[in-house]
Parts: sequence; structure tokens; C-alpha cells
Amino acid sequence: MKIAILGPQGTFSHEAALKLDPQKADIDFQRTIRDVFETVEKGQDQVGLVPIESSVGGTVAETLDTLNNSKLTIERELIHPVTHYLAVRGKKSTSDTITRILAHPQSYAQCENYVRNHHPGAIIIQTSSNGRSAEMLKADDSPGIAAIVPALALELYELTAVDSAIQDNRYNVTRFVVVSGNRTEPTGYDRTSLSIYPRVDYPGLLHEMLGKMASLGVNLSKVESRPSKGRLGDYIFYMDIQGHVRDERVAEAIHELEKMAFVRCLGSYPRQY
Repeated sequence: MKIAILGPQGTFSHEAALKLDPQKADIDFQRTIRDVFETVEKGQDQVGLVPIESSVGGTVAETLDTLNNSKLTIERELIHPVTHYLAVRGKKSTSDTITRILAHPQSYAQCENYVRNHHPGAIIIQTSSNGRSAEMLKADDSPGIAAIVPALALELYELTAVDSAIQDNRYNVTRFVVVSGNRTEPTGYDRTSLSIYPRVDYPGLLHEMLGKMASLGVNLSKVESRPSKGRLGDYIFYMDIQGHVRDERVAEAIHELEKMAFVRCLGSYPRQY
């Protein structure tokens, strides 16, 4: 399977892609999330794999916005545990002399307590990705430098872990979604993601929409709003509901929502939680 993901290699996206297809994954590294979508839309790759939500950092806005404007939909989701390592070059076995730490901003935020407690004087050097942190570390032979990286980066860039599982929250996971032009069949344990753009805004609109779903017995697992990228104060609601779009109750709920808003199904797919 040819899979487009956000590059470079050695990131959590790379780890998740290898989990998606351990034996035959042909990974195409892209510069941005938008590039991942475009290469699949053009037929250059079969599917794309993008992060959509972190249990610590919340929704990945770029993925949600791009998904809403793409002809691709979610085919499946994949929950990937996020485990950070503090790494150095070579075979060094102690981290006592670390003075600089390369880290992607999100990775540092997820490991901030560890860094403050164990390396309070270290200078944090922000990077564009976890893979880039590993690349920069491998290329820098100056003393006292380390990086926060995933396990895969240790192997790919020949780095040594001086400490493992340094993330502050041991339950930290990232939810990835596979995007493609494929449609899925109901499994009996599904999730449907929707974007909802109200036709007219009025007091109680959101309450009315939620009430329609509740009255039909449709369980809402997530709701949030994002700017429509139009005028200030104009928003799109994003909802995750349990069930498949072909389920009678879900189909009826969407029909009711369409009386109040423009509704787009971003995918109906097997859920993992």
C-alpha cells in the first residue's frame, strides 16, 4: 500500500504508518498535511495518513480544515501511543551534561515537566518536526546537545536513548485517520464525522441540533467549532457521532440536521474507542 504521510522520516506519523501496513507500506513523505491530501486526490498515493487529534493537545486544526475542503473522506482511524525519548549521538549513557535540547514545540510541551525537573538549565531549540530534531542531532557533534524523539528515530538516525517515556502524561496518544476516496461498510461499531454549517444563526440553534440527535438516540462523542474562514464570528461545527451513516438512526439525524444547516459527512468508519 502506498501511503502519503507528513515527513520527514522518524516521526510519530511514520511510526503509525508502519503500524498501518507493517509488511508492505510504501511511504511517501510530504511537506505538509495539505500535500498529503493533494497527492491522494491526484492518485499518486492510495491513501493518506494524518493526525487529527491528540489526547493532550486536542484537535489538529490543519487536518480538520483540509478534510472539510477535500473530496477525500475518513476510511479508518488509528490510535497511536506517544512515547518520547531523550536521545544523544553515539553511545553516551548519561544525560548529566546536557545543555541544549532539540524539540518540536508540541513534543516539548508534552515533556515540559520532565525537562524542568531533570535539565532545568537546558536551552530549548525548537524544530519543525520530531524527525527534524533527530536529523539535526545526528549532524551536530558538539557536546551537551540532545533531542526529544520517538523510538523509530533512535533506529533510523543511530541515536542513543538516555531516558525513555519522558512524556508527562503516560496516557498520551494521537488519533490518526486514513483518508481516501474509498467508502466503508457498516461494522456495528462505527463513528461518523460531520461538518455542519448553519444556514441561519439564531438563539438555541446548537441546543436544537443536539436535541434532535438525543431524541433519536444518537450518541454524540465530540463537538467543536472552527472559523469558517469567512467573516468574523462565522463558524462551522464539527461533530463525531457513534454509528454509521447507513444506520437508520444516524441517517435520520443527518436528515434533521440538514433542515437547519449544510451538512457534509467527513467519513463513516470503524472506531477504535
